[in-house]
Amino acid sequence: MPYWLDGTKGLPMTHANNADNQNVELFAQDWAALNECALWTHEQGSLSALQEGLLKRIADVIVHRVSMFDIAQTGAHGQTQFVRPVAYGMSAQALDDYYERYAAYDYTIWSFDTRVVDVYRDLDLVDVERRNGTPIYLEWMQPLGIYYGCTATLAHKATPLGSITLFRAEQDGDFTDSELEILHQIARHLSLHLHQLLPHGYAEGADESPASVLAIKAALLPREAEVLKFILTGKTNHEIAVELYISESTVKKHVNAIYRKLGVKNRMGLMALLQP
Repeated sequence: MPYWLDGTKGLPMTHANNADNQNVELFAQDWAALNECALWTHEQGSLSALQEGLLKRIADVIVHRVSMFDIAQTGAHGQTQFVRPVAYGMSAQALDDYYERYAAYDYTIWSFDTRVVDVYRDLDLVDVERRNGTPIYLEWMQPLGIYYGCTATLAHKATPLGSITLFRAEQDGDFTDSELEILHQIARHLSLHLHQLLPHGYAEGADESPASVLAIKAALLPREAEVLKFILTGKTNHEIAVELYISESTVKKHVNAIYRKLGVKNRMGLMALLQP
């Protein structure tokens, strides 16, 4: 779900880039892979192209099972909403479940500052026993076979731009300081390029398409906004399900939520909202 963070939130944290870990050493092959990822990042001319390909390239540099990449959208009162999520290694339904059910209860959310480029390991922020009792771990992480996580926050000059989160299985071990440093370097390049693509951040109203205007007005969830876009192009529920790799019943659930939030009863009502 798009979840909001107060722009003033953010607590100090320990990670691979603090004063105690300034001598993290990367090997030549790490730098070579990192440089290739950075070069590819700077070559992308659109946000869509960047999101579609980046997570796979990060997987070639930092081995992981599942990852997510979302974009930060700044609200009128300075709050940050994470939107446009894409995933690597998980189904569209699992991604939906995270943003719609678990993101707001993620035990790491209140422990980082979205206004700076930073990296952290989940288990540096919460003890494992406490984490293992949370709904997000029991109901979302365990079914996906993931145990360890790390995140990079993306920003430029105090403007939040997004985040990348990687997960791996318990048998693969936690992310190392070297891997966090690689992710930090990728995040620096990515933040700079996101700033070039979105010089004023991904602000409300940045996309003036009818679907985006309605989605912002009604505070639709990311998947609901996608479904709305397809509805407005005339696609049926079945066609939308095929496009998004989800079931028709899930599409119907999103459609009903869209109707409720926009105060209409059917597709004709939606179309009427577009009339001047």
